[in-house]
Order: sequence, then structure tokens, then C-alpha cells
Amino acid sequence: MTKGYLSFVLHGHMPWVLEQGTWPHGEVWLHEAAAETYTPTLSMLTNLHEKKGYTNMLTIGMTPVLTEQLAHPSFKAGFETYLNDRIEQSYKDKEHFNWVGDKDIAQLAERWISYYSSVKEQFVERFDRNIIEGYKRLQDKGAIEIITSGITHGYLPLLGKEETVNAQIKGGQSIYKYRYGGNDSVGMWLPELAYRPEYRWRNPITDEEFDRKGIEHYLAKHNIRYFLVDTPLLRGGESIGTYLDKFDALKKLWTQFEKQKPDLEDKDYSLFRPYLAGGTEDYDNKVSFFTRDDKTGILVWSGDIGFPGDGNYLEFHKKHWPSGNRYWKVTGKDVDLGEKEVYNHSKIVERLDENSEHFFKVAKESILQNYTESGIPGIVVCPYDFELFGHWWFEAVGFLERIITKVNEDEDIATTTTRNYLEKYPPSEDIYVPLPEGSWGKGNFHWIWLNDDTTASWKYIYECEDLYLKALKEFKETHYSDFNLAKRLINQLGRELFLLSSSDWTFLISTWSARDYAEVRIKLHYDNFKKLYVLLKQYKDGKINNQAIQLLEKIEKEDSIAWEQDVYKWFEL
Repeated sequence: MTKGYLSFVLHGHMPWVLEQGTWPHGEVWLHEAAAETYTPTLSMLTNLHEKKGYTNMLTIGMTPVLTEQLAHPSFKAGFETYLNDRIEQSYKDKEHFNWVGDKDIAQLAERWISYYSSVKEQFVERFDRNIIEGYKRLQDKGAIEIITSGITHGYLPLLGKEETVNAQIKGGQSIYKYRYGGNDSVGMWLPELAYRPEYRWRNPITDEEFDRKGIEHYLAKHNIRYFLVDTPLLRGGESIGTYLDKFDALKKLWTQFEKQKPDLEDKDYSLFRPYLAGGTEDYDNKVSFFTRDDKTGILVWSGDIGFPGDGNYLEFHKKHWPSGNRYWKVTGKDVDLGEKEVYNHSKIVERLDENSEHFFKVAKESILQNYTESGIPGIVVCPYDFELFGHWWFEAVGFLERIITKVNEDEDIATTTTRNYLEKYPPSEDIYVPLPEGSWGKGNFHWIWLNDDTTASWKYIYECEDLYLKALKEFKETHYSDFNLAKRLINQLGRELFLLSSSDWTFLISTWSARDYAEVRIKLHYDNFKKLYVLLKQYKDGKINNQAIQLLEKIEKEDSIAWEQDVYKWFEL
């Protein structure tokens, strides 16, 4: 008898980088993740299903912006070119290290040749250059579940208009249906796990004030049945402490919400089952949520005790120039990059076996304890960034394979998708949990995305939201001599607003990770929006020329997310 379930929920996401630079920031991000995470994980899961018959192995969230890039013709061509270059660079490394007499690193270069050659064979031959179709086939066979997200990962609690919140979710569902077979996504990974309940909201930048619906309202509107939250939200949230004192706009936002913040600290809500989200028992929107398990989460995420920090694993940050290959191990968390020791692959199987066994025991212990106490088979939900597995933690695809295998061979517990569990054990309709506002960022509030360094970004976003809704109204009321051209303009305006609103840019600014690139991208999409807005105005008055058409074509090529969709329709409430 199955006494409980383990569910990995992997969040695959990459901001739009096609045609937006190559190296060190831009398309190389997507190519690296495809080579180290998306392709090898797809191959591993396909093997487990075909050779061992495993089903309901895990849930994978593929954000629409990632899905659109992996489906794009320019990615398919560019990724193969990238792999060929990696193979060539690895051969050059091998020759160089053999020439200088460093046989150990020369052997590691040989491993990189083998690795990239294998990825190329998987991508080209096994999956016919179609990663998205590969994951879709696994879902069609019941091996995994795929869920969606906001179309460009916009930070939903801070978007200034209900129409743009709706468009992020509606667009996410539309892309999912278009790329994964016509059915709705049952679940949604809220961008940054950021949730906002229903209350009277005052914009922290513009001071505009109005009643806002809870996120679950828009999820229900578009047939989303569940989402995920971080552990502190179910337990009432935690203080955001000194962040409030650093930024007045954040304090303003927290103060207005604190007046209506639910008190969950003395509630005995379990992490091991889903609940309905909402404020009262007669709430209309029957949308459930799952909560991240903190015991298993810390084993992977913690910088001090997390498995990726094991000294034997491949060091992410130290690379050989000019190839970019990595030849060193973590060695120790406080060891300077210059002191990192050479990677020793012979130690990895032992470390993966030990780490996966430890994770398995912790998860099973929690599952069995819950069953003993409640008599109900519970679920341990393990949400992680997908790119952690293979890209950031190179050996982690092997870790994931071991966990899935251990659980499927166990008599007491099983793997599951979140959808499968929800269908077997739906939440009680007598209990609605009034979740607080928050995210999985620092302090579980909005500080990473809203602070002094990101204020300008939000001013751009709020300005463009206002302008787009005005332009959309005029578009619907105007008779154009060439409706198709007008539609191209209003669609591309919507794409620029979506790309401008990506939560990645404010995150990268706040964390100083590729900050310059993020600031350039924000300004680029803002400028593109304003240029297109002027063109649409001119076209309304019959003034548009070939130069303007060429500008539109250029922007359409560079920012072609949802290139086969009428995105303007998603902004209709």
C-alpha cells in the first residue's frame, strides 16, 4: 500500500535571449541550459519510462517564454552550432593540455568531447531537434506532467493593471495549449512563487488605488486548478525586517497589506496536502495550492549543507579560457577560485549515491510520519529551479535519476505529479486558506523586485501598461485601411510590454547578476514600445512609410515571442 508520495516540481525558465546578444550574456544562457539541463534530463526521463516503465515521475514547469524559445527555428539551428563549437573547443583543450603535459585535465577535456557529442546525438537524432516535442511525448504517455507560468514571468503582485495580470496568465495558458497538445495546463508555477490575495491595493510608485482580485481569481478564470507557494506563506509569512527600512515604497506596500494580513501562525495546516486558496468558505474560485517541503528543500538549496556544495562536485564559476570548459571541483565553499583543485570524476558515483540516499531517507521519513499521524497518504512537494539540475549543479541529473528510481522501487512510497495527487486526494471544500502576500524571495516579500535600484524599471512598466490599454482601446475603435498592419503593431506593442515586465530584469539588477545586461534590456524594450506606440498613432492618422515598416520588421524579428499568436487578445478581462 502506498503511504505517501514524493513530487519534484522543476521550474524551467529562461528570459527571452534570442537575437539579444550571444556571450557572455544572451543566447549562451539558453544554449548552456539546453546542453546541461533540458536535453540530458529529457533523455534520462525517456530512458526511465521506456526501459523501466515509470510513470508519474515528476512535474516540470516550462515557462511560455522558455517554451517559445526552444520551439523557435533560430534556437534549433543555433544550438547545434553551439554544440559543434563546444566539441571543437574541447578538442583544442585536449591538444593544449597534452602539449603542456597536464594529462589529468587532458582526460577531462576528452570527457567534455564525449559529453557534448552525446548531447548533440540526443538533440539531433533522438529528439529530432525538438526538445518541446520530446517532453510533450512524455506527458502524453503519463510519464510526467508539464505546467505553465506567466507568459514572460512577470511579477504578478506588482503589475499595475488587472488587465496585465490577466494577460500574463491567459497568455501562459494559451502558449501551453498551442505547444503541448491543445489541453489546458492544470497547474501554474506563479512567477517567483509570488502570490497576492484580494484587497484594496495602492500602487507603491504611482499611488493609484483600487480593489484588486486575488491571483486565484485569474487562475480559475483560465482553468488553472493549482499553484505552489513557499513554506512561510502557509505558516503565516515571516518578518521582512530591515528591508522595510531600506525602501519607503516597500514599506508603503507592506503597511497597506499588513492591515488585512491573515493570522496563520496558530493554524495547524499540513505541508503534506493541498488546500483551497481564498478568504472565506463561500469563495467562488476553487483553486488549490501545494506548499514547498522545507526539510528536503534545505538539502539542495542551502549554501552551507546543500548537496551542490559538496567539495567533489564540479565548480560552476571557474572556467578555462578561451574554451569555457570547467575542470575544477568545488573543493570547499570558502576556497578561492584560484585555489580550486582539479575535478576527479571517479569520486562522483560515490557522492551521488550517498547524497541521493540521504535525501530519500529524509523524504520517506516525513511521508511515513505524516501517514502515521493522519492516516492519509500525503505528498512531499520539492520545487526547484530546473536549471539547478545539470547547469548549476552539473551532476544533479544523476541525482534526480537515483531518487526517482529509489522511490519507484520502494514498497511504501511513490513518485507522483502534482496533478495526479490532486485528482486522487482533492482538498477539503470546507477549508479555504487565506494566504498572505509574498514570494520565495528574501524575507518572502517583494524586496528583490521592488527597491531603490528597480524603481525606474517599475516606472517604465507602469507607464507602458497605461499606454498599451489606451492604444488597445483606440485600435478596437479605429477603421484601418490595412487591418493586418495595424494588428502587427498592436501585437508587437503587447510583446514589448510582456518582455519589459519580465521579473528577471529586476532580479538581476538587485542581485548584481548581469546587472548591466538587465538594465540594457529594460531600456531596449521600453524604447521599442515607445517607437511602436508612435507608429501606431501615426498609422491611425494615415502617416506611415517604408522606413517605419522596416523598423517594425526588425523589432518583430528580435522580439518574436508568441510570433504565431494575437497577443493583444489576452489583455481583455
